[in-house]
Amino acid sequence: MRGRRWIVGLAVFVVLGVGVGAFAWALPTVAATACPQCYGLSDRGGRLYADSDEARYRQLLDEADRRITAFYGERTSTPRVLICTTAECYRRIGGGGEKGRAIRNWSLMLSPAGANVTIATHELSHVEFHERLGSASGSVPDWFDEGLAVLVSDDARYLKPAGEPDRCLVPYEQALPIVDADWGDATHGGVDRPYLLAACVVSRWTAANGGSAAVLDAIAQLRAGADFPAVVSVPR
Repeated sequence: MRGRRWIVGLAVFVVLGVGVGAFAWALPTVAATACPQCYGLSDRGGRLYADSDEARYRQLLDEADRRITAFYGERTSTPRVLICTTAECYRRIGGGGEKGRAIRNWSLMLSPAGANVTIATHELSHVEFHERLGSASGSVPDWFDEGLAVLVSDDARYLKPAGEPDRCLVPYEQALPIVDADWGDATHGGVDRPYLLAACVVSRWTAANGGSAAVLDAIAQLRAGADFPAVVSVPR
């Protein structure tokens, strides 16, 4: 709730025009979240903002919401969703070379290449996970956050189909080093193999501990102050 009030305050700040130019230049992603219309995005209803009125955007967001609800039981986060149909639009709102990105638990932005159900669900997973964790978000390593987002989005690039006894696309022993790796270094230059490795470890841990219920239990323990390594014990 505090994050929502902050966005409202920021929106007022932008509308009043107090230092808007400097602020928007420095933090366009946050400014675009507060005022999507200021960046050429129209309100399409239901927290969706886009530079096009394509009906498929509403459909992909509805399906992404369904996947989040299917995993967590309900969706607690209500982020704004900003979709761009052009690279110029995406750069204007602060995007880079990625397909999509989550701005804390406030919003998610999708590039032209990321305007699909898989990427939308991946980014919504980050938002939902962080919303549920609250102040405990900082205790979760990137490999788990990203691996979980791959699992929730059911990304076929990095996982075998649901229903397979082992969803890893590489031997588990080859995936384990991602647990101790620096995520920034591992993904430097746009390398995406770390997502495959993280998805393997997270899917194996989740399956061995009761599915999505294990994630919900981990969230509860982390919010209560438990240490991540004690909550998520990865078999070595």
